[in-house]
Amino acid sequence: METGDDTHAIASVLRYDSLRRGLAYWHSKRRGRPMPARRDLDPIEIPHLLPWVLLIDVLRDPLDFRYRLIGTEVVAVSRRDFTGFRFSELAGKGPESVLWDNCLTVVRTRAPFSRRPPYIGPRDDVHSGQNLLMPLSSDGETVDMIFQLIAYQHR
Repeated sequence: METGDDTHAIASVLRYDSLRRGLAYWHSKRRGRPMPARRDLDPIEIPHLLPWVLLIDVLRDPLDFRYRLIGTEVVAVSRRDFTGFRFSELAGKGPESVLWDNCLTVVRTRAPFSRRPPYIGPRDDVHSGQNLLMPLSSDGETVDMIFQLIAYQHR
């Protein structure tokens, strides 16, 4: 299931409490704006979410995305730390990928987006998961970073 709608609509499709808490946190940081800025997020306020957080830079000219930060649990599940890599540099993460499309949806709609993609990775104990991508903007208009949370369903 996917959505790019308002925060109430997206909250209704989130299966994991951690994602709902992350969305509530993002929403609290908006303070009447379409989206918060990276500087509004304080890791001290969300220590319970940090292992599942990713920060993704939105690059332009040409459009690309770069992993700025990847939480420890995300790294453990993927068994590789992609911090610093552009999506275009990684097999299966370029412009034709679901991941790229998810990020592009957030950039275009300037709204949170969630998807439950199948898990394809090295861990046999992970069955599936859900992600939540939330836009961040330094100028209040243009999405320049994505605050993402991932929740995994283990077998």
